[in-house]
Amino acid sequence: MDERPIIAVSMKHFARPLAPLLIGIGAAVLVLTAGLEIVSAIRTWLAGGGPWPRELMLHVLIAGAALLLASAVIMNRRSTQRMEEAESALRQSEERLRLIANNVPALISYVDRDQRYRFSNRTYDEWVGVRHESMQGRTVAEVFGDEAYSRMRPEIERCLAGAEVQFELATGEKGPERRTLQVACVPHLDADGEVLGFYVLANDVTQLKRAQEDLRYAAIQLQHDARRLEFLAHHDTLTGLPNRAMFAERAREAVTHARRHQKNCAFLFLDLDNFKTVNDTLGHDVGDALLKIISSRLRASVRGDDFIARIGGDEFCVLLQDIADPREAAAVAQKLLHELGKSYRIGEHQVSSGASIGIACVPQDGDDVATLLRLADLAMYRAKELGRNGYQFFSAVLNQDAAAAAAMVKELRHGLERNELFLVYQPRIDIATRQVVGAEALLRWRHPRYGTLSPESFLPLADDTGLLLPIGVWALREACVQGKRWIDEGVSPLSVVVNVTSRQLRDGRIAEEVQAALEASGLPPQSLLIEVPESVVRDVPESLEAALVAITERGARLSVDDFGTGYASLPMLQRLRASTVCIDRKLIAGVPNDAEQAGLARALIALARGMNFEVVAKGVESHAQREFLIEAGCRICQGDLFAAPNSPDVVAPMLKARLAA
Repeated sequence: MDERPIIAVSMKHFARPLAPLLIGIGAAVLVLTAGLEIVSAIRTWLAGGGPWPRELMLHVLIAGAALLLASAVIMNRRSTQRMEEAESALRQSEERLRLIANNVPALISYVDRDQRYRFSNRTYDEWVGVRHESMQGRTVAEVFGDEAYSRMRPEIERCLAGAEVQFELATGEKGPERRTLQVACVPHLDADGEVLGFYVLANDVTQLKRAQEDLRYAAIQLQHDARRLEFLAHHDTLTGLPNRAMFAERAREAVTHARRHQKNCAFLFLDLDNFKTVNDTLGHDVGDALLKIISSRLRASVRGDDFIARIGGDEFCVLLQDIADPREAAAVAQKLLHELGKSYRIGEHQVSSGASIGIACVPQDGDDVATLLRLADLAMYRAKELGRNGYQFFSAVLNQDAAAAAAMVKELRHGLERNELFLVYQPRIDIATRQVVGAEALLRWRHPRYGTLSPESFLPLADDTGLLLPIGVWALREACVQGKRWIDEGVSPLSVVVNVTSRQLRDGRIAEEVQAALEASGLPPQSLLIEVPESVVRDVPESLEAALVAITERGARLSVDDFGTGYASLPMLQRLRASTVCIDRKLIAGVPNDAEQAGLARALIALARGMNFEVVAKGVESHAQREFLIEAGCRICQGDLFAAPNSPDVVAPMLKARLAA
């Protein structure tokens, strides 16, 4: 073993205290020697009385210089000792800090203004995969990679501008090795406030993020389970239909609404015929499959606002809301019997099962839900007694009315074939200029016995019996033909307004029907204004939204009727590219005398105009209403005050003049 380095180090440490000591001894010898010479010279001078010795000053100077040298050496030694002690304390502090930094489970580093690392702890080895010894002088982009640096760069630049920043950074490939770091950067400022670099502290929050994700997933699962439990509490598990408890709750709401608003509603109690035979002969699996098929057919056979529930076994209840009169209930019952009377293919079996239906109505038969269900149940048993596969009202009087409704449906079918349906037109007026801007097509039925009937008298029956679709197609084409006829006679430009029902929209062929009507008539698309109920655009399926947008893309325009009653989604109206909204005539009837309705009308008009919709007020019948609408900002009006609905020949002169009377 070579001992020379050890000896050299020992001599070095030994020489440090020895040098000042030797200098001090030398200075002391000089002072002592000079002192002795001075004393000797003074004695000689005192004894002999001769001249003052000249060399005496030289000795004094030598002694003084020696003393100064000794003092300087002693002071320098003390200063050196203090510096060495400070350096030792600093080294020890740095070692302690480095020891702490290297054992902290976080990234700790210092980066200079050029974004190069000047210090980093050992955690970089494990978390980033770069040994901290090789970090010195490397840039942030080199350590973390270009992709991660591109996400860090804006925050680093903010820190170098003097701001303290915090951000999250995901490092590593996706999978178990991926880490999420919570990074904090603090700028290092000099005395003048200039940024020299910044300190970095990054904590691993991967487990925290995973715990948060687990909690979020658990919350979602809990919500799903809660919804599932709520669904099971209110629905039949086999068919998915609401159960008796939910039906009773919804029925109470419907009866309360009908009583408050003087509306009609009906309870249909339905029991399958021969279901027990199917269960006993073909087994419960076939019986369950039959119940599922019947549930699907019931859903498809009623309106969206109606409510169906499975009460138990082979019993179902249908709640018809806001019907015009009990004859509508009879039409729905007849439709259900027709649908349920069809045979079913279940596996290898061809199954047939009709139904018996009992009907109780509000307010004719009362307004207590339990009583109405009991009366409908009794009527259902009476239908079974009369031969099954039929329906019966609880009231004998209503039975007579139901027969009349069936006769009316038959006459309507024949009336459609014999061209007894016709259209009348009511002009629309710009009340600021008194100019006629369009005409709405309105349906009428020239009944051979009852005379001219308004659509309220027969359209509900047409809807429930499937006649509404062909009637709607006929009305659309007839209105387009009349609009083209007016254009040929010199009435242009003019909007022909055609109403379409929710049944037509749900049918899914409205875009094709509009296109066919325009092509067959030759009417310019921009002259056609399709008017849809607001209740339909409250919750629009994607297929219907696409169909309505297709209508506007082909050049026709879209209007929303009864605006303010159906709580339609305003963004949906914009997506559908609607150009016009029509204020509900019931609302117009209350202005200006009813302050509440007047305030609501003003708000709706302002809202519509703010969204760049053209606003139309229907049912204007008085000058006071006209003045109110002018003040509220509604220019387009329609009503008997200007012109009543009339035949094309009667309306034509006003359209040609383009001025209202």
